Amino acid sequence: MKEENVAIRLKDFIEEMGLSNSQFADQCGIPRPSLSQILTGRNKKISDVIVGQIHHAFPNLSVLWLLFGEGAMLLPDVNSVREEEDLPNLFSESEKLPVNSRDKLKYSNLSALNSEVNRSQSPVNNGDKVDFRNLELQREIEKIRKNPRKVVQITVYYDDSTFETFLPG
Repeated sequence: MKEENVAIRLKDFIEEMGLSNSQFADQCGIPRPSLSQILTGRNKKISDVIVGQIHHAFPNLSVLWLLFGEGAMLLPDVNSVREEEDLPNLFSESEKLPVNSRDKLKYSNLSALNSEVNRSQSPVNNGDKVDFRNLELQREIEKIRKNPRKVVQITVYYDDSTFETFLPG
């Protein structure tokens, strides 16, 4: 397999969508020169802000595929995202995560990540190569599922030396 990077995968996605670079940049809200610099390789790294804008505009694009070349380019239909009881609940047993279709988009990559890990139960992928990242990720997910942690307090510190504390519920 040839060495690929984010720019090449992004070009592939833009082609797959049948868009020009300008149309893609406009749909994502990315300045056209910034996209051009990414695609030509002038900028070797892509910021998390730009990745977020791309994901917001194209929620069916797998961020794992875009950044690391892992998995499929496109995620399954958003309507096939698992229901809320399969997603981790960070607050309390009585609170549930939102499940309307707009909010399901936020969890679509989590669902894809879980399905990728479940598909690769064996650490052996691509012939005899061992994919330690998937194995390590699978172990972390299992640890979280066995001992889910709950958020008990969130504290926000402001630059004027003040703070606010938020409690769930």
